[in-house]
Amino acid sequence: MKNLDYHFIKKNTINNIKQGYIAPSEIDGFGLFAKVNIDCGDILCILDGQVITWDMYHEIQRNLTLHMDSPYEKYIFMEWNALDENTLLVRSLRTKYSYINHSRKPNVEILHHPLRVVAIKDINIDQELTIDYRKESLNYEYIQNHGSTYL
Repeated sequence: MKNLDYHFIKKNTINNIKQGYIAPSEIDGFGLFAKVNIDCGDILCILDGQVITWDMYHEIQRNLTLHMDSPYEKYIFMEWNALDENTLLVRSLRTKYSYINHSRKPNVEILHHPLRVVAIKDINIDQELTIDYRKESLNYEYIQNHGSTYL
């Protein structure tokens, strides 16, 4: 892992989770870690964005990646949450939320209305924040392709 990657990520990620910091993760690449002790029930952030279909997401992704020639493409491309099998809530810029790695024993979860990240356990300082991606309304195509590698 290059030192430049870490500094690029820290500098170019929106700080929507003030209680967390990005650091290398033993789970996968980079992760989000608790900067302070977090209590069960604490709301870490409200997630906003635009609502689009999976098809629209894939079309935009194809169009943009044709014009990107950067090793950092995956760090700046749209992050999303599945609202249902056909619809996504997308953000065009990376936020700290996107560095929460998957775990089958998570310590945070997403609740709806409004869409928010909430601690479901007490989290100690420097502990990695994790979420169970399987609880999102992922479509079959995602689960069979990308999701099959880690879900």
